[in-house]
Amino acid sequence: AAAGTGGTYPLTVFAWNAIGTTSHAITVVVDEAPTITSAASTTFTRGVNGHFTITTTKGYPAQTTMSRTGTLPSGITFTDNSDGTATLAGTPAGNPMSYKLTITAKNAYKAVTQQFTLVVQ
Repeated sequence: AAAGTGGTYPLTVFAWNAIGTTSHAITVVVDEAPTITSAASTTFTRGVNGHFTITTTKGYPAQTTMSRTGTLPSGITFTDNSDGTATLAGTPAGNPMSYKLTITAKNAYKAVTQQFTLVVQ
């Protein structure tokens, strides 16, 4: 199946011969992992409120959850928005530097990760 076509597909299979015809209904389920579609980095300015939304394709079955590993700077939060997106937001404090994070998007089929860099300048 093409990317973005995960889902449930009802089909009817027919068979016939000299005696007659028969049919049988089947359902094909195409599972699809989510894909992280937003950029792999963003820049916030120390002392200034910032906001960045991490986006995904939801895949199938839906209900993509988002999580992260790695240390965030003081004043920044990571929030799973329960809709296939997550938000980094807040006012960073401390010294300017880069923070390496691993973002995970997971549905009932599979989890995918993205190496993400949050730069505080």
